[in-house]
Amino acid sequence: MSLFNRRRILALAGVGLLAGCGFTPVYKSGSAASDLHGKIAIDLVKGRNGFELRERLEERLGFATADAPYQLSFRLKTTETGLAVTKDEGTTRFNLTGVADFSIKDVATGKTVFADQVKNTTAYSATSETYPSRIAELDANVRLAQALAEQIANRIAITAKGWHR
Repeated sequence: MSLFNRRRILALAGVGLLAGCGFTPVYKSGSAASDLHGKIAIDLVKGRNGFELRERLEERLGFATADAPYQLSFRLKTTETGLAVTKDEGTTRFNLTGVADFSIKDVATGKTVFADQVKNTTAYSATSETYPSRIAELDANVRLAQALAEQIANRIAITAKGWHR
């Protein structure tokens, strides 16, 4: 039996096992997660990282209509830590850690229906040149904000069945 056929058999067996344990796709048509698309308005946040996070969330969750039943608020905090230090005490590698606290409020009742926190880390290298180091830092901040947005969108999708009416 060829390697391709073995992989195909294993893949089909895996699908059968997942179906047997109650696995269902999160974004299946008619699911709570797919029904939320375009129904969550996202608060504006100051700063580049907040802008990037909000943009990615809108890509994932859809642009909210004027009568969106839910409001997403988040607070973003980033910290930078130097990792690699040269002999002359210059830092050449930095870690960026981001923590986003977020909550979803039912607009009609004003009640918070879901709240959580996500955390992620990214890194960048610095050189003795200012411009390339600044560009690397900006890129790392964008990557961090986008990773946090992906985590938030995934948490919302996974938990939607429990709080979405």
